[in-house]
Amino acid sequence: MFKRVLGDYDPYIFWLTLVVLAIAIIIGIIAPDQFAAALNTAQSFIVTNFSWFYMLVIAGAIGFIFWMFFSKYGSIKLGKDSDKPEYSNFAWFAMLFSCGIGVGFLFWGVAEPLYHFMQPPYLAAGDTPAAAPVGIMISVLHWGIHGWVVYAVIGMALAYSTYRLGNPLKFSSTLYPILGEKAEGPLGKIVDFLAVFATIAGISTTLGMGVISIKYGTTFLFGFTMTELYVIIALIILIAAYTISAITGLNRGIKKLSTLNMYLAFFVLAFIFIFGPTRFLLDLMSDSLGAYISNFVFMTFWTDAVNKDPWLGWWTIFYWAWWLAWGPFVGGFIARISKGRTIREFILGVLFAPLALTVVWFSFVGGATIHAQSTGLVDMWGAVSADVGSGIYTLLSAYPLGGIIAYVVFLNMLTFIVTSADSASFFVAMIISKGETEPKIGMRIIWGISLGLSAIILTLSGGLQALQTVSIVAALPFAVVMIAMAVAFVKNIMNDPSIKLDKAA
Repeated sequence: MFKRVLGDYDPYIFWLTLVVLAIAIIIGIIAPDQFAAALNTAQSFIVTNFSWFYMLVIAGAIGFIFWMFFSKYGSIKLGKDSDKPEYSNFAWFAMLFSCGIGVGFLFWGVAEPLYHFMQPPYLAAGDTPAAAPVGIMISVLHWGIHGWVVYAVIGMALAYSTYRLGNPLKFSSTLYPILGEKAEGPLGKIVDFLAVFATIAGISTTLGMGVISIKYGTTFLFGFTMTELYVIIALIILIAAYTISAITGLNRGIKKLSTLNMYLAFFVLAFIFIFGPTRFLLDLMSDSLGAYISNFVFMTFWTDAVNKDPWLGWWTIFYWAWWLAWGPFVGGFIARISKGRTIREFILGVLFAPLALTVVWFSFVGGATIHAQSTGLVDMWGAVSADVGSGIYTLLSAYPLGGIIAYVVFLNMLTFIVTSADSASFFVAMIISKGETEPKIGMRIIWGISLGLSAIILTLSGGLQALQTVSIVAALPFAVVMIAMAVAFVKNIMNDPSIKLDKAA
């Protein structure tokens, strides 16, 4: 009966994930403070003792991807030589961007550049003209190449293994050159389980972060404060929306919502650019891009070895761990939609296109925030310090028609949350369905509801931060998995028949 509804699936990963998730939720309800304290201790230990490791992993991933881009392997397709891309460039980028960043751009586009402008860790004193490009530069560091390179390595290895070699879309399948038949054994199942659980933890946290923005948005736009009942109702509506989107599949649900996301985001960006301090934003973007390029190597390897300011753990190391924790889900989903693209085209879309949009987004949105703060137009620092979810709404309140655009932002926030969650539930269903690229509807429904229920219970119990910390702690072993995937990918690609033919020619 199960197989008729759920399709062919891995019962070990299915039940292990459900049991572990249930245990985490129960502990989060019964003893949220103790659970969070234990996990925070583990996170603190990792950040304190493995900062150098995270830095080297990200730096190594960047070097690896750049090598692949400029090498002879760049022309190899992630699929058979005759395969064509399944989606247009815009639809493909819209889906990978909505999945890879989602609500984060709207949530942190105002707050993060402002934090680094007011309290920069290096190169400038806080709240000074010199700190403005530094604030944008650090935000681009955290949201640009260094983060997306994780998705690029994982997605490329998965897509190559699945579409060129014909393996199931599973993490364990990419490790055949290293593990051999053991990839189908307990070790391979542990790798796939970590991918599934990190996805659930990350998306539950994103739903919780979305609730913060929704709560402030409803107060700002509609004049009432959301109680726990309204939070539950809002999350149930979101669960229904993203589950329906996941059920309808990639072409009808996820693709269309992702495309809508991009149009809405571009509209908000254009509004801020036109009605904001346009010349200042263009000048600041140029300064910030120059600072980013000039300090790229310095920021990549900076560990503050002498002073050991907590800033590094709060921001950069946290981000590297966060991107690694999200790597399984986003990398897996990007692999699913990238069949037929060459390696070089894949890297352009997954690495450099998001970098370009990141530079523009943070320069315009973050730059407008810094300008509003430094000129006294509005107390952005006071608003964000009081409620980080207030950022974009407070900024828009300073512009003509900003109150109307705030409704667009609110809608964009909702659609970004839905597209991240539907992509995640689709991905979890794929992995548990033994790498099936079109998992059964029943499997998508189960994991769509499971993601939402965990977010509801943990949000209300106060255990959401604990689950977020689980995903950060899980990033350490997954960094090792990513390294293994890169090594296995190189072994595979060096034995690619098309490369041998090129050598013979």
